[in-house]
Amino acid sequence: MKNSTTLLFAFGLALLLTGCFQHTYTIGAGAPDGELVYKQWHHHWLFGLIRPKLQDRVDVAKECSSDDATIHERVSFLNGVIDVLIGIIYSPTTVTITCGNGVEADVELSVEDIEETVGDARFLRAVEDLAPERLSEVEAALADRR
Repeated sequence: MKNSTTLLFAFGLALLLTGCFQHTYTIGAGAPDGELVYKQWHHHWLFGLIRPKLQDRVDVAKECSSDDATIHERVSFLNGVIDVLIGIIYSPTTVTITCGNGVEADVELSVEDIEETVGDARFLRAVEDLAPERLSEVEAALADRR
């Protein structure tokens, strides 16, 4: 009974002492809240020292049609449990990739549409808040157009 209690205590202590890690890689503008396109375990060997083979790595350009992606590699709780049990040989991580939607729009505005937008008081307030040094240029351009 004492041996099983000691073993259970040692296992519990080892489980509590395991730490989780996380790496985040951002491509382009990133897409932390984007569409999840990939979620797989990646296999590492000998305490995680030997990484996946090159052919097992993910080609983000194939997974994401846009140039914006976020890659998370982390040790989940289940990954950590497996690592504690057989970490000498095998240490898994969970890799997820989220992509931006890559939506772009070509907008064609007429001169009247542009004048209406630029002349709107809300646009002028936005310029004043975001780029106050440019407000005089916008007002001068509006005055020239009138």
